[in-house]
Amino acid sequence: MARASALSKALLAAGAIVALRLLSGETFVTPKQRNEADAYSQNDNPINPYSQFSDGSDTVYQAKNQPEMERRTKSLKAGLKRFEDTPGYIQTKQAQALKSNLQESNSLRQDLLYFSGAEGSP
Repeated sequence: MARASALSKALLAAGAIVALRLLSGETFVTPKQRNEADAYSQNDNPINPYSQFSDGSDTVYQAKNQPEMERRTKSLKAGLKRFEDTPGYIQTKQAQALKSNLQESNSLRQDLLYFSGAEGSP
C-alpha cells in the first residue's frame, strides 16, 4: 500500500513538472526580420491589375461604374420602400412581417455608404 502511494505521488510530481515546463515555454514566436512581420508586403505588386494594392491606373475593377450604380440605386429604392411599409405592419401588429421586411433591407447601410462615401467624409 505504501508503495502504491509513493508511486502515485511520484507520477503526480512528474506530471506537474511536465505541465510547468510546457507552460514556461515560448507561446508566441516573434518574426526574425521586419519584412516577415508585414503581411501586406507579400501582396504589394503594383503591376498586377488584380492586386488589391495596385496603384489603380490599370485595375480590372473600376469603382462606381454604371451597372453597379444602377444596381445600388435599385437596391436603395427598394430598401427605402420597405421602410414606408413599416408603420402599417406596426399598427396591425404583424411582427413576423415586420421582422421579415426589415431583414430584407439589410443592404441599405452599405448602399448609403456607397453613395455618400466613407464615414466622416464631406
